[in-house]
Amino acid sequence: MRPRHFLSVVLAATLWGFGGITGTLLGDHAGIGALSIAMWRMLVAGVALLAYLAVRGTLRRLSAAQWRRALLTGALTAAFEACYFLGISYSSVGLSTLIGIGSAPVFVAAYDWATDRRRPPATTLIALALALGGLALLLSGSLDTGRNGPLGALIALGAGATFAAITVVNRHEVPGLGPVEHTAFAFTFGGLLLVPAAAATGIGAASDGYGWALTIAMGVLITALAYVAYLTGLRSVPPFVATIVALLEPLVAAIAAALIFAERLGPLGIVGGLLLGAAVVLLRPQRDEPESLH
Repeated sequence: MRPRHFLSVVLAATLWGFGGITGTLLGDHAGIGALSIAMWRMLVAGVALLAYLAVRGTLRRLSAAQWRRALLTGALTAAFEACYFLGISYSSVGLSTLIGIGSAPVFVAAYDWATDRRRPPATTLIALALALGGLALLLSGSLDTGRNGPLGALIALGAGATFAAITVVNRHEVPGLGPVEHTAFAFTFGGLLLVPAAAATGIGAASDGYGWALTIAMGVLITALAYVAYLTGLRSVPPFVATIVALLEPLVAAIAAALIFAERLGPLGIVGGLLLGAAVVLLRPQRDEPESLH
């Protein structure tokens, strides 16, 4: 596991942490629904990266194998976005985040065990326990079950399963398909897949400069750059480790909310944040660690 790839996953989780706040600001300002926000973040991310490739003169046709990987990643990401936001609508942000993001490492571990009977190292299991405990404490103040908690929890599990699938599917690169190309085509396709779902609830869009600034920031920085970093990290970071590090997302979101909206973390939230940080430190690459743990 290379340190720069590990840091790429940390960067991805950090950027994702600003997604909730940006989405909330955009939704409140422009009156846009959750599914429309998910659609716009994917479309803006994909189109921005396609434009970047075109300007660089590196936009090209993909091979059949590259298309299959990009389309599969796009479909899984669209499913993750839809499940996550639907989970929130049926339960709460806290419960959907805890189940949706927290279950992803468990799904990856179950997949690894089912396919080749591989058990994660003890250190990684300890890190998972610290991360999940920290996540539960961090979100303890927002774990309302909502109007239909069981259904919301089930949908959130779908989000965890699809995020785990994104990570496992991209464990190995397709030759010649770089992270930027991959994300560009995958997110353009995934955003188009979300158009019918967003249309069913009424597609909304920003109507002024501030709204479009939020939309572009959410698509380019929080989504495009983050997923490029995540796919780059998966070149040597094992999927199980990557999904645990991704649990930094709600910690960054909580810190950002405290700074921007003056929300208090509270004692349990602070302890939870420290446990999440300790889990990531425990997972960091060691100098004598082999290049890959696959």
